[in-house]
Amino acid sequence: MRRFLFTLLFFLGSSLLFADNGRVVHLAWTENKDAHIQNAPNTFHGLYFLEQRNQFLHYKDPNNPFFKIRYTWLGVEWTIVHYIALLFTILLQILTFKRINRRMAESRFFKRWSYRLLKLFLWFAVIAGNAVAIWVIDFYNNEIHFRFHQLTDFNNASVAELNAGRKDRTYFLPKESTRVRFQLYRKNKHKWHTQSALPVLYFEQAKSGELVYKRDKRSFKIHPDSLRIRAKTQLLVIRQNTPNGPDTTLLFQVQNRQIVPYQLKKDRAQRILLFVNGYRPVSAEQDPEKALQAINSKGLERPRSKNLIYSSDIFNYWPQEKFIAGVQARFAPNRTLFADGHHSVSTSNHGSLLKFVSSAALYPPPCSGEHHCSTTQIANQQEVRTYSLLATAPNYDGFRKRYAAGKQAGRNLLQELAQNGNDPQNDTLYTVSHSMGHAYFLGMTSVLKGKIQLGSYYAFSPENPKGKTIKTSNWTAVFQYGTKLYGMQRHAPCQQDGVAPQWRMSGLAPAAHIGFPKALKARLGYFSSHYIGYYTWVFDIPKGKPGYLGLD
Repeated sequence: MRRFLFTLLFFLGSSLLFADNGRVVHLAWTENKDAHIQNAPNTFHGLYFLEQRNQFLHYKDPNNPFFKIRYTWLGVEWTIVHYIALLFTILLQILTFKRINRRMAESRFFKRWSYRLLKLFLWFAVIAGNAVAIWVIDFYNNEIHFRFHQLTDFNNASVAELNAGRKDRTYFLPKESTRVRFQLYRKNKHKWHTQSALPVLYFEQAKSGELVYKRDKRSFKIHPDSLRIRAKTQLLVIRQNTPNGPDTTLLFQVQNRQIVPYQLKKDRAQRILLFVNGYRPVSAEQDPEKALQAINSKGLERPRSKNLIYSSDIFNYWPQEKFIAGVQARFAPNRTLFADGHHSVSTSNHGSLLKFVSSAALYPPPCSGEHHCSTTQIANQQEVRTYSLLATAPNYDGFRKRYAAGKQAGRNLLQELAQNGNDPQNDTLYTVSHSMGHAYFLGMTSVLKGKIQLGSYYAFSPENPKGKTIKTSNWTAVFQYGTKLYGMQRHAPCQQDGVAPQWRMSGLAPAAHIGFPKALKARLGYFSSHYIGYYTWVFDIPKGKPGYLGLD
């Protein structure tokens, strides 16, 4: 009973780390000497779900001088074996070239040039050979050496101790995966082993209740007589040997932070509403003293997005009653999901947090009467055009980073929607993004296109709107909301969005750029014009007018 309570508490305590999607599920269990899984009769079949994320955790093997991972460069986890291979090829190159040089010295003009051409060819061959050698060793490390590998530093460790050790970068190195997989942690005879596994795990349960892990596969069967289906998410198959009757097969998936039976439901078209948030500051305080306290306790910036899809606004980014509820009322979605586009300020047009803070400190507050904000005094009483203080130069490298991260989130969204046999191609996606969420969602779209119906897209204060040309033909409607930097309807300098200056998105028609109403002066300014909670005015746009947020 005590062991069962520990299992239950461990599972519930770890469940907070779960999303119902992620390319890799990390799963642990302990086995007795006969390879039977311990505690198999309990609710969770003796399985400990540690987390669901987008990375494998490669064991760095710190006590193995040959396979210890020294560092990561060019996507390769460098070990001593890599250096030995490089030294061998370089030595072979030196000996070969030395022999050729000796023959060149003894040869006449034409033959000497033939040897020179041979040396040039060998240079290319040596470079290619080095690259192949590194690739072969890296393939061996990933697919053979680390396919099933002992965790020598965790002998006799409990599941809880192993789980804590997984977060220590001394022992484990995260490596991104685009494929749906399991990472298993198996304890037998007081020794832990880890292995990468395909998305379907097969177990066999004896009549006595003993459970044994058998194999992993890419596909599964709903019924014994049905065709095999390629798995789009992680599944567990348990074949039970029943005492009085035919054997039965149980199929499970990870859902709602627990193992639940896989139920093939009748596919029906769904309306999906997706919110993609932007930058999540450590403090939303306007008071510099309180903001500094938050930075001292939490650090300058939060860690970047994990690229998972959530069923609730776990970061409390969106105003629930003033914004989310209003959008949901317009679409009446079957499901509402959330993606996290948060990345460092260094990926924005500001380039760094220091530049952003400096710009915000110099920028003038909104004018109380007539506008006198065309110029601003900075250091040494120098007067400059206020517009020059805005970060309008596109940071293309930062945009690409968020775009690439969004691709992983797009894969996870498809995985989330494919549960219980649902086909996302029948679903229609309606998306609301804010700030950094724009670049992130464009990355998601590159994966989603052709695999789900794209409805309308609403971009609020997109950060770096010129980062990539948007193909509006992918959606039934696309609108951008925010202040305007130029044109007859442009906002005064003091009213501009300083967090994400609002050029019109590349590829968007002028009529689809909806300006922040100038009558709402109290909601305009360097920070205020960017705050998503001040965009409730979009619900006042009538149906049939540009910018209407809702179903046609």
